[in-house]
Amino acid sequence: MSHSDVELDAFGEWERAAWEQHAAPYAASIGDLTRGSVPALLDAARVASGTRVLDVGTGPGYVALAAAARGAAVTGFDQSAAMVEIAQAAGVAAVAASATALPVPDGASDAVVAGYLLNHLARPEAAVAEFARALVPGGRLAMTVWDTPEANPALGLFGPVVQALGLRDVVPPGPDSQRFADEAQVRALLDGWQDVAVEHLRWTVEVEPGAWFDAVADATPRTGAVLAQAGAEQRAQARERYVEVARASYGVGGGRVELPAAAVLSAATRAR
Repeated sequence: MSHSDVELDAFGEWERAAWEQHAAPYAASIGDLTRGSVPALLDAARVASGTRVLDVGTGPGYVALAAAARGAAVTGFDQSAAMVEIAQAAGVAAVAASATALPVPDGASDAVVAGYLLNHLARPEAAVAEFARALVPGGRLAMTVWDTPEANPALGLFGPVVQALGLRDVVPPGPDSQRFADEAQVRALLDGWQDVAVEHLRWTVEVEPGAWFDAVADATPRTGAVLAQAGAEQRAQARERYVEVARASYGVGGGRVELPAAAVLSAATRAR
């Protein structure tokens, strides 16, 4: 489905504003989930000692800090000022900037990494073109997106529970959030790049399901925006149902669950 420039601009502004509100709860919770894919992301970008890395959509700085631990020279970028403050407090050299207008010269980096960014962008094609500009010829790009809800219960279990509440979708019209879980769509996005590779990552996260429900509801803009319409009693019922479903399928004892997580990792080389 195509969208007008007005719609895309509105979606982009909604995302930016939403992350200003959700930055702190995201940093306090979702890191336990996203860290499972960081080593593979950095490996795909061939990040090593001395590599100049741009971490676009750095968020709280998980990827940037892991790259720095490998000896890389890393700069993080995020459109959310609140996220930039959190990353800076963690020790990341982070700058507030749009993914489509990075404040760096042409060919400034050996690698660009973008963890869980594409589905939050109004214009992902423009961002990938900007990543190419920022890379040296032969530089590497690596990106992750969440896999489909069915493949990724760590987040995907929320959909049916929230939908059962009958709440309206308050997210402005914009790109399909599941678009780049489709390998064909990823390869089309990277048309013109070399050595394109796409793989599926799998890992697990062990959590207490009630606390996890609260974490995802508070930390993710889209789910949070929908749930924000629910009254206290309605949200409590949804939480109870989520805990029931999660324990029935993924319980490991002691009231905890081990949720499968899944992401799609893509990597490519900028043409020389």
